[in-house]
Amino acid sequence: MPEWKLIDTNTWPRYDHFRHFTDNAPCTIWLTDDIDVTEIYEACERAGRSFYITVLYAVAKVINSHDEFKMNAVDSPEFPCLMPAVWDRVDPVHNVFHPEKETYTSTFTLYDPDFETFYSHAEEDIARAGRLTAMSVPAGENTFEASALPWRHFNSVGAVSEGISLSPIVVWGKFIERCGMRQLPLSIQISHAAADGYHLARFLNEVEATLRSLANEI
Repeated sequence: MPEWKLIDTNTWPRYDHFRHFTDNAPCTIWLTDDIDVTEIYEACERAGRSFYITVLYAVAKVINSHDEFKMNAVDSPEFPCLMPAVWDRVDPVHNVFHPEKETYTSTFTLYDPDFETFYSHAEEDIARAGRLTAMSVPAGENTFEASALPWRHFNSVGAVSEGISLSPIVVWGKFIERCGMRQLPLSIQISHAAADGYHLARFLNEVEATLRSLANEI
């Protein structure tokens, strides 16, 4: 079972930032940029692998590598205010599109650091969701949102909702060929209480590096 632990607010460098963007100025930040997927796309084509699942794995791996993307806001009578905590693991919730109805079913895949294990689980989850008509498969609290928009290349994407959600929303779109490279738009959105621009930029850099590394393994 997934578990969370409270962050030690006496030693956490971002606690003042967390309090400010939780209590005084709640807001969401996001960052979108193109990443180079030339090598990993060609590797997936050669190996007969799903490019979508491969990107999903890289995203989940980087998300699970950093506490700021695994945060949980604990609301309990024993605390005077919302307190920050970190899940030991977060799983991607992702959508399976039903083209005949122009709807989707949200499913989730248990994160596993082993690529082959994650890939196998994701294949099963996608196949199962493809047979369903429900809007979603029940998932746990330890999740983050991941979506693909393969119909368009975009420069920015975002969603605004009420309340405080510390879970990231990650979206990628259709890659384009430019200067001999395949460039994929990748976006991450999160509460400013959890992360700053530095963390979002690092996420994009590390997903690109993870995919480049995977190209030599699959």
